[in-house]
Amino acid sequence: MTKHTKSIAPKGLSRRAVLQGSAALGVASVIGGTLGLAKNARAQSANAHYELTIDFLDDARVYNGKSLGPTMRIRPGDTLDVDLINNLPALHDDCTDNHNRAHGLNTTNFHTHGLHVSPSTDSTGEFDADNVFVNLVPEGQIVACEEVCGVDVKTMFRYGSNRFRFELPEDHITGTFWYHAHKHGSTAVQVGDGLAGPLIVEDEPGVMPDYIEQAVERIFFITNRGMMLVDEDGGGDMNPEITMRPGEVQRWRVINGTGNGTDYAFMRPNIANLEMHLIAFDGVTQDRRIPVDYDFFDTPWFNPSALASGNRADYIVRAPSIAEPRDTLGSTNLSRVVDMQVLIEGSPVEAPWSDEDTLPGAGLVPFDDTELPKRAIDFTRNRTIDREAFDGELKQTMTLGTAEDWTVGNNTQVLHVYHIHVNPFFITHINGEALPEGSPLARWQDTIGVPLGGDVGFKTRFESFTGTFVIHCHVLPHEDQGMMQIVEVVEA
Repeated sequence: MTKHTKSIAPKGLSRRAVLQGSAALGVASVIGGTLGLAKNARAQSANAHYELTIDFLDDARVYNGKSLGPTMRIRPGDTLDVDLINNLPALHDDCTDNHNRAHGLNTTNFHTHGLHVSPSTDSTGEFDADNVFVNLVPEGQIVACEEVCGVDVKTMFRYGSNRFRFELPEDHITGTFWYHAHKHGSTAVQVGDGLAGPLIVEDEPGVMPDYIEQAVERIFFITNRGMMLVDEDGGGDMNPEITMRPGEVQRWRVINGTGNGTDYAFMRPNIANLEMHLIAFDGVTQDRRIPVDYDFFDTPWFNPSALASGNRADYIVRAPSIAEPRDTLGSTNLSRVVDMQVLIEGSPVEAPWSDEDTLPGAGLVPFDDTELPKRAIDFTRNRTIDREAFDGELKQTMTLGTAEDWTVGNNTQVLHVYHIHVNPFFITHINGEALPEGSPLARWQDTIGVPLGGDVGFKTRFESFTGTFVIHCHVLPHEDQGMMQIVEVVEA
């Protein structure tokens, strides 16, 4: 696949400039690479356009007057345009000497969680892409950072509205992703309020087995207030009853979008004989479907279906002829049961099904046994990474076209959830133990809960985009309080 680069200048940014955020990060985007393998790529890309207006609803910040934004649907090779309009009242609270406390509560931006897209601008340099250093303030908000902090406000702030453009590579994986606000200092508050929504990169026709491709689709979003069955145009039904006909097959896309999730979520239908199989995780289709089990509550990182904050899972579900109730299953400190009330009713249906459990797989280039350069970081006490709170300094530099072997530790007794923007990773170890070949835990993810007092190991590539972005704990109050680092991928 041909690569092309576009330079965007200037490159230099001070610590304070990065803290305030900037769209002019001096980065280049490289379209293509071998991160993914094309799946029936279309000859011509398309454009998708969504408009999100942020207002208050019952004291909560929401998109388009609803508690979750609309479901965005795109395909590999598409360009996604999002017009973000900030109608919140001005607060004048952006400039502060302590960026690891609540601030900028009505200042926002836009992050596409899990997409492999540019972390700076689109290929023309005209529009912001997945740049979480951008600050979109309400019209009329006074931003005195230039006088207070010496920051060039013009390059770092947008006023009133802003267009974000995301150009998906032709070989982008298909699956379940999501979008949400990501302004450091107000991320947890805004996501908890409802500034989030589903983002689906749709399968190309004929790739998935018929019984999955023809299944009825439902999207569930776990919020701070409970689980929502989402409506396509935004909002939805909280803690709903799901109706299925005997023999019906449904595809459930589940997004753990909690703003403060310090535990794992377990989806638990009230029907014991409901067939429920995991078919994708973090937007990546598995090599085979995996029956859901309800073990490992005390060690949820060993359960392939456990959802830490930010994780997504796709399930294929088949209804029985006669429902058998399930015994009550309680939550623990680390595992939260999300009860799914399923009602089997109506006339039976002969939906497509297969006893064959093989699936198309990730379509991503696997790693071999070649030894890779190693890198390690630790989540540490007092909301720090490697004992340092976020300070706006660049902490990790990787080279375009390379692969690395990472270890992420958790030196605390609180759940921390590792997330990196732009680049997924392949899990190889949990608590120092190598995962055997074929383990359902040996898979691609972009977000992973790190065991208390333990660690996870993974391999990752930096092949498609240069630029500056972040790694952080996806327990969002932890990120706002300083559990974040800036990283950069540079040209060789």
